[in-house]
Amino acid sequence: MTARSLTLALLLAAAACRDQPSSGAPTLTYPGVDGHAAFLPLAGTPHDPTPPAPGSPAAVTCSDCHGGSSFRAFECITCHTHSDQAALTAFHQGAGVADFAFASSACYACHRNGLGVPADHSTRLFPIGTASHPAVCTSCHTDLLVRTPATLACAACHAVRPTFPGKHAGVADFDPATATSADCVRCHADDTVPRLADHQARFPIARGAAGAPHDTACLQCHPQIRADRAWAADFAAFSCTGCHQDPDTSAAHAGVGGYAYDSPSCYQCHPAGQAAPPDHTPSFFPIGAGTAHAGIGCTQCHTDLGSPTDPTRFACASCHLAIPGFPAHGPVSGVAILTIHTSRTGLGAPLALTSENCLRCHADAQVDRVADHPRGEDALGNQDHLGAGCITCHSSRSGDKPFGAAFDATPGCTTCH
Repeated sequence: MTARSLTLALLLAAAACRDQPSSGAPTLTYPGVDGHAAFLPLAGTPHDPTPPAPGSPAAVTCSDCHGGSSFRAFECITCHTHSDQAALTAFHQGAGVADFAFASSACYACHRNGLGVPADHSTRLFPIGTASHPAVCTSCHTDLLVRTPATLACAACHAVRPTFPGKHAGVADFDPATATSADCVRCHADDTVPRLADHQARFPIARGAAGAPHDTACLQCHPQIRADRAWAADFAAFSCTGCHQDPDTSAAHAGVGGYAYDSPSCYQCHPAGQAAPPDHTPSFFPIGAGTAHAGIGCTQCHTDLGSPTDPTRFACASCHLAIPGFPAHGPVSGVAILTIHTSRTGLGAPLALTSENCLRCHADAQVDRVADHPRGEDALGNQDHLGAGCITCHSSRSGDKPFGAAFDATPGCTTCH
């Protein structure tokens, strides 16, 4: 290659280098906008050095924050002076930041994301800016550089109040004398927590309450941590299997159709935390061995396990009416089963085939067939009752099952006579 050719090649190379875009920072230390998130997020924030459009200037540049010789050094107060150091200091002191310092390192200690601290902590954190918890940082944070549950002042403030022990008296396994701030926010991540009395309607737990066998520690049943607040218990989730363990639990449910060993299934069948009678006898509908409904699952009959004794919430009609060949319950052996008489001559509306009315006649699963009546007559051979529906005569309710008719009671003759 001649000297002239070499010179031309060098000039072309220099021009090519000069035309390449530059990051404006040393390539071996500049982390890029995305890589900077490990230190202070830039993308989409007021600190983003990315130009809004090609050829337009960026709102900030790397050198605005890193004006020194190393990216390890940074400056906040070159921009965040609000044109008045005294005003910035007064703002922080008014917010209760007693140890505020007008220095970049102090800024970063409280503003790790480069954003302001909202007066209510936003929806992610503990709510402040309220009458009970005003937005004064140092009232709760004993160490602004280490903002963890352990460095909060919850216990130091609340445990000295005279009402504190009394308010926690019904909380099993909770000792107010040894309460820590981490304990406080574990249950009170939202400032307030449902009282024990409010819990009774969902699942009885109050100490000494009738039929409440779950007088135990809150976190025994609610061990799961919230996804949005890693220091707090998730009271929307619960665990039954932490105490009711296998194989004993599954063995106790042998033969129970639809059984599953998981907490939601437990609560479906035991909404009050009490054991269900295995065959519903003698007070309920029989489902034990040898009955027509043996082995049927709880939810096959109970459409709302929160109201297990409400006949209107049962699935009798929807299940049986779908069975092919299900009798229409019309006149059988001359007896108008669903007819309802309101007087000797008057007729009411026919008895509807609803779950509530199913149990009216079938409170014991089976019912005496019409054929068990002597030829549809009374004991005197009187056939005048063939047109009377079952409930017309058997209008009284059973004492042990108020949803069923008392077929063994004296018929209600005075309805017609």
